[in-house]
Amino acid sequence: MGKKRKPKAEYTISGCELRNYRARVEAGINYEVRDPHLYRDRAKVFKFHSSLELEAVYVYPDDRVGQPCTLTIHGKEGRYEDFNQTLSDCQVRDDKGGLKFRKIRGEFKPEYDVPHGIGLLERQRGTQAWSGWAWVSPQTVTDMLTRLPSVRPLYVGLHEVKIERTRWIITVSLQTTNPADE
Repeated sequence: MGKKRKPKAEYTISGCELRNYRARVEAGINYEVRDPHLYRDRAKVFKFHSSLELEAVYVYPDDRVGQPCTLTIHGKEGRYEDFNQTLSDCQVRDDKGGLKFRKIRGEFKPEYDVPHGIGLLERQRGTQAWSGWAWVSPQTVTDMLTRLPSVRPLYVGLHEVKIERTRWIITVSLQTTNPADE
């Protein structure tokens, strides 16, 4: 039996010109601490969430120019997101909890399972429209909000990777320069 091959990854850098946006900022008591059925010892009592919905039109690459894109940016540290993760936190463990290594050119190297991205991007069936979402730190959404009302034009830069049939967002940026010019 042969080695299991990793799926081929296709990388794309794209850019959109921002046309419109909607923002939502929320603060409150976490619903998990109000319902005894949902109690978890490590549940945070307070809940904070910011989101931006960005409506844009692709300006780069050439095969997407003019196609609409809606991207929702969530600023929330949720149950599964750990924005302080280090590479050592991503090291793969075996069935017994021990760290896994593999031999590469005679040397043992750690095996890592790094997240594919911070969100997903997909083309809507039957249309040329794209939509996606990304999880970022709350501070990133705050920084983006400060740019929105005062600067025109604004652009959304995306660095994507397609693995099998899933298109992951590796990086999202809100910028004053056209990504097609970079």
